[in-house]
Amino acid sequence: MSTSDDTLTAVEAAVLAVPGVSELYHARPTLSSTIDAAKRLATHTSLARVVLDDDVLRIVIGTDGELPAPETARAAHLAALAVAEAHGLALSRVDVRVARVG
Repeated sequence: MSTSDDTLTAVEAAVLAVPGVSELYHARPTLSSTIDAAKRLATHTSLARVVLDDDVLRIVIGTDGELPAPETARAAHLAALAVAEAHGLALSRVDVRVARVG
């Protein structure tokens, strides 16, 4: 499955706009998305911080500590899913991990 950079950029923007999200980190890719990332580096295209592995969107966030981390992660999940659906991206799962709290 391929997706446009615009879709991943829109997902990043939506997640960063979620109250409580203070940072978006590069998600760890699987082998297939690692190969895609290497191709992007070769063409000097910036790497998205969210990773699409087949039909799974992986997101790693930092929170500001003002809101509970599970609540923030859930809101980030819903925001990412809404943007992906609006861009016609069918996902089986959105995996949001919290790397830092506060």
